[in-house]
Amino acid sequence: MSYEREERDLLTIFKDGINKGLRVLNIRSKEAYDTLKIKNTIRQLERRRREAVYDMGASVYRTFKHTGKVVEDTVAARCADIDRIESEIDEWKENLKLVHMNAAKALGSVKALAKPRIAAFCDCGAEIEEGARYCGQCYKELN
Repeated sequence: MSYEREERDLLTIFKDGINKGLRVLNIRSKEAYDTLKIKNTIRQLERRRREAVYDMGASVYRTFKHTGKVVEDTVAARCADIDRIESEIDEWKENLKLVHMNAAKALGSVKALAKPRIAAFCDCGAEIEEGARYCGQCYKELN
């Protein structure tokens, strides 16, 4: 009977370890996927920003070359577009920070679930984890 109980306990420990590993894998893979999506979006926005700055410069140059003047309304409108793109980039960077923070928080709760419970203390002063049959420090058999 004792052998069957010990075997069942080992299977439970093994199953709990596998479940914890799967939860960690799930959290990390979701974090990696979300990070990849957000970084791709940021790269696209940065490309749009570079193109907008280039287009504004080319437009100002052409206008000044042909008329000798710079049209401030056109420059202001293009600057506003660039500012919108930059604020979008900042929002996505904040989202990226949130993804990492949420993953760390979720991993913290998974690690908290896996901590062994202290059931008692041995005569030698060592902590005895729940379900232990021997002291981990002095190897005394526990009842």
